[in-house]
Formats: sequence, C-alpha cells, structure tokens
Amino acid sequence: MRDFTQPARATGPGVVADGPAGAATILVIDPAGEALHDEIPATWRPLAETLRIVWLRVPAAPSWKSTVDKVLTMHRDDTSTLLDVVTSGPLAADVIDLVRDHSDLVRSVLLVDPEADFPSARVIARSQSSPAPLPLGHPDVVAGLLDALNDLG
Repeated sequence: MRDFTQPARATGPGVVADGPAGAATILVIDPAGEALHDEIPATWRPLAETLRIVWLRVPAAPSWKSTVDKVLTMHRDDTSTLLDVVTSGPLAADVIDLVRDHSDLVRSVLLVDPEADFPSARVIARSQSSPAPLPLGHPDVVAGLLDALNDLG
C-alpha cells in the first residue's frame, strides 16, 4: 500500500477545480493528494473541456468529509448537474457512506483499487502490480472513468 502521509502532500490547495460551470461534474476524492500545483493532473485536463472536475486533495484538506458534504450540498438545488464521485483504496467505504446521504445528487461512485467489494459502486481500475492503489491521475484510471461515463450515458 502506498504511503499517503508524506508531508509534501499536505501542502498546496485542498480543492482544485477545472472545467465549465454547470457541466456534468466529477468529484474526485484523492487520498494521495495529487494536483499539488493548483491544477488537476495532466491526464485529466482534456476531460475538463466538457466536464467540471472538482479534485479534493485529502492530505491538504483535514476536514475533507465536511468539504465533500459542502460540495454535494451546493449542488442540491441544481437538478441539471450530474455528479459522479471517484475515489480509491482506503477511502472507499467512507466516501460511500458520505454520498449515501446525497443519493439524489450522485449518479455513481467509481472506485480504484478498493479494499473491499461495494455493490453500490463500480470499480473502474485495478493496479496490476504494487504499489496499490493506482494514483488517480494514472492513465488507466482516466480510461476506466471514460468507459464508466459512456456506460452511464
């Protein structure tokens, strides 16, 4: 398992966003804290042409659960916005619990290398070797996300 407690991961912004306001939104809850430089990872940038990507960097956002709740609550009145949530590994169970209270807003929960099976979520990528979980900026994660979004319509 990767060590996400590195001090450098706790620096930088807690939340980074890109993409058009009002577009379908991908909420990424990242235990590794990628997007250190106030930008989403390069592999995700082409997606920001048509999707709103909100990247929550857990190491830089100690109160990440309340931040997730706040982001989801902000969308409560916007019935036109689709929300899909992406997370990985050790956070999967916590994220599924959090979005359960917002099931009317969240279309799907998409997981990378979850530590258990969750019938209410879809696994979009698994690491083929250690260390796991795959970083959410990995190209296989983006490919799995695109497949899932295409399946969802």
